[in-house]
Amino acid sequence: MIGALFKNSAWILLSQTIIKGISFAYTIFLAGKLGVDGFGLYSVALAYFSLFASFSDIGLSRYLIREGAKDHNELNRLLTTTILLRLVLVLILLFGALILLRNFDPDPFRLHLSMLAMLAVIPQAIALTFDGALIAIQKIKLSSLGVLLLSLLTTALGFYFVNNGYGETGALSALIVAEILYAIIMCYLLIKSGVHFPYTHGLFHNLKNIFLGSIPYGILGVMGLIYFKVDTLLLSYLRGSYETGLYSAAYRFLEALVFIPSAVATAAFPVLSRLHEVDNSQVKKIYLSSVKALGGLSIIITLGYIFLLPYLITYFLPEYQDSVQVIQILALTIPFMFIHVPAAVVLLTSDKFLKPVIILSLLTVGFNVIANLLLIPTYGIYAAAWITVASEILSFTVFFLLLYKRLLRHA
Repeated sequence: MIGALFKNSAWILLSQTIIKGISFAYTIFLAGKLGVDGFGLYSVALAYFSLFASFSDIGLSRYLIREGAKDHNELNRLLTTTILLRLVLVLILLFGALILLRNFDPDPFRLHLSMLAMLAVIPQAIALTFDGALIAIQKIKLSSLGVLLLSLLTTALGFYFVNNGYGETGALSALIVAEILYAIIMCYLLIKSGVHFPYTHGLFHNLKNIFLGSIPYGILGVMGLIYFKVDTLLLSYLRGSYETGLYSAAYRFLEALVFIPSAVATAAFPVLSRLHEVDNSQVKKIYLSSVKALGGLSIIITLGYIFLLPYLITYFLPEYQDSVQVIQILALTIPFMFIHVPAAVVLLTSDKFLKPVIILSLLTVGFNVIANLLLIPTYGIYAAAWITVASEILSFTVFFLLLYKRLLRHA
């Protein structure tokens, strides 16, 4: 069981390593081409893209993976309903976002970029539903291939548009076109895997169950995105595009690592969804093995970020030299971020843990938002960085204690 899980994780890690290499080069390209202010505006638009995607998902992907993993025959019935529900939510939220930002954002160009980024969520919603179905039937190789193709398409189109003078608008237009192509590719891969849709029998009968079953994951997803993106948004509105650009460049290097624990989480989610029903000792074994592997790797990466990454910044992006200290502070979050993920995926794969997870998430997100609101106006990017470190330590601590109390000491 553990061997198969790490084999699937290896496929995700391989594709994600290639993707992050591409992303690293693309980030350096955009940061240099757009300048600090332009890169700050682009990063704010991407933050809105991530938040909007999370709101429009409301946990549907995780619910689809969990239920589809338990019963593959149920997958056909869930798939069409999930796609339709997501599209309706996207269109409603897009209309609401347009009204809200037009009334509250004083910068028309930032508004233009934000709305452009949120348009990319429409094809993404369809593509990620297909991707969730592939993960549910454990077609991890195909899921990884799709994400790799998305990265290649986004980067190639972005290079073309930005080099031809379209700036931030070109980079976001590349994202939209790439997401459309990604949706088409994922649809093809899913059909080739033997999943049949559309399935219309009982379409609306499932709607209530899908919606209610997804809500806990949706709440957690939205809180997670607020947790990770609120500092960028507050810096933009309270400190300006220049500091946002510096912080975003530093944070993008941290985000580049998220794929490592996420690969383990993605591979483990369908497996743990089944094991919770039958064998808690195996759940504990998978958790401890994941923590040991990720913990050891995180120490090595942290040292590299603190001592080696500053030299790369100085060489490739000298105009971002002021972000080096921020990178070194953010590096302290890496061990906690890595070993937190196995606990989170264990807790999220069982209904009995969802309520306490939501309550504890409200605590950690509340701390993060309040601390950023209080300290960013005075201390700027350094406050944002230290608050990220404190938040990761708090998050790891509370979720580990919950897992220990409810599962580890009894298994």
